[in-house]
Amino acid sequence: MVDRWPACWRCAARPTLLLYMHVPKRSPRQEYRLKQQERIEASPLLAKKFPRLKALKVMLEYFDSSGNTKQGELKCKLNVEHARSLLWFACPGVECMCGDFDLSRALVKAVAGGSKVATGELRCHGTRKRGDREPVECGTLLRYKFNLNYD
Repeated sequence: MVDRWPACWRCAARPTLLLYMHVPKRSPRQEYRLKQQERIEASPLLAKKFPRLKALKVMLEYFDSSGNTKQGELKCKLNVEHARSLLWFACPGVECMCGDFDLSRALVKAVAGGSKVATGELRCHGTRKRGDREPVECGTLLRYKFNLNYD
């Protein structure tokens, strides 16, 4: 086989094809969620913060701003050995900006009181903007329930 490149080009100086990949700009919502993810990863593990806690089940129900229409639910059993102590859930609203539900305080209160079951509700304080309209408060209602087991 005959090499078509001159001797000076046979090493690293060969022409290469450079491909550039378009990286889309992040939306403010994506930036906010990335910052929240960093906060979560920086928080201590549940097992370290609450050594007595052995099991935690969380049930979430999302409702519209009036609190009458159920929009979804989430049930999860957290592995306390690997889960982070910042208990944060994003608002399910697609257009919601900077809206979330931080259940960390509710968990701290429940564990400090030795509760087996804790319930409550939170409102999303994010904003929604559809098209060129003015932003309005999201107001999604979250009803939560913790089932806690201790040693």
